[in-house]
Amino acid sequence: MNYMEEFHRSIEISRKAFDGYFLPKLQSLFSTFGDSRVSEACLYSLEAGGKRIRPSIAINSYAPYLHSVEELIKDKNYEDILLIGASLECLHTYSLIHDDLPSMDNDDLRRGKKTNHIQYDEATAILAGDALNSLGFYLLSLLKQDLRTVKDCFQILHDGVGLPGMISGQMEDLQEEGKAKRSLLAENTDPVDKLLSIHAKKTGALIVSSFLLGNRLRTDFEIRQETVKSYAKEIGLLFQITDDILDVEGESTVIGKTSGKDAKNGKLTYPSVFGLEKAKQLRDESKEKAINLGKQLGETASPFFLGFPEYIAKRKN
Repeated sequence: MNYMEEFHRSIEISRKAFDGYFLPKLQSLFSTFGDSRVSEACLYSLEAGGKRIRPSIAINSYAPYLHSVEELIKDKNYEDILLIGASLECLHTYSLIHDDLPSMDNDDLRRGKKTNHIQYDEATAILAGDALNSLGFYLLSLLKQDLRTVKDCFQILHDGVGLPGMISGQMEDLQEEGKAKRSLLAENTDPVDKLLSIHAKKTGALIVSSFLLGNRLRTDFEIRQETVKSYAKEIGLLFQITDDILDVEGESTVIGKTSGKDAKNGKLTYPSVFGLEKAKQLRDESKEKAINLGKQLGETASPFFLGFPEYIAKRKN
């Protein structure tokens, strides 16, 4: 079995373990909150599917050599790594709900279904996103770890989805589109630097958090941390370049969201800055760099770390 076959097996195992846990856990939680339109809207977006990439990253960062779901179930941190995955998926889904709002990207299709504000209404969608944001952090509070580990996990997650990461990236993206006023402190107008800044925060930061959260539950987390972080940053870059290319070349029915919107909205993207062919070259260079960084993990460089860059670069949705 080559490393790509082993990679796909690892993805399948982690997704199977996560899917068997996630929706029943969330449905049970929402049932304790009482019936409400907001709860219904939250579950609508959570149940819409998605690739569960971030939970899979966390699981495989923690357990790089998965051979079966049963093997993961026997692990002492089994429920905690799935709680981390659930937290990441809630926060990622919140970001999608808000990203699709009329004041943001104004999209009507997500994961192949009507976006939350189209299915419900804008006010409900805003509150559903708010609910999933707070729920993501609540799930981390359920970790059965020592205080230092839990504190570190909260910090890692905040760095990804809070003001240091995704929120600032979204703000910069909206400013570039002219949908929000520029900060008086913003001096850097170089489009390449701005492009890298936006996507390192808007897309890359939560991907980095996903890798670091899984790694944090390992006993050898400190030894691996810097290499995992460098690898994760490159994966975030690769993910965004590929996403930008798909917006140009992909079909809405395949990518699960409206294609061609980046150019229509005047977004700062890799194809708009470098051209499509150069963007593809940058994607391939990023893929190779990520693979080489994965190899630096030595004996813990699993087929997941080696296969993931290839998987992202070739994805169609």
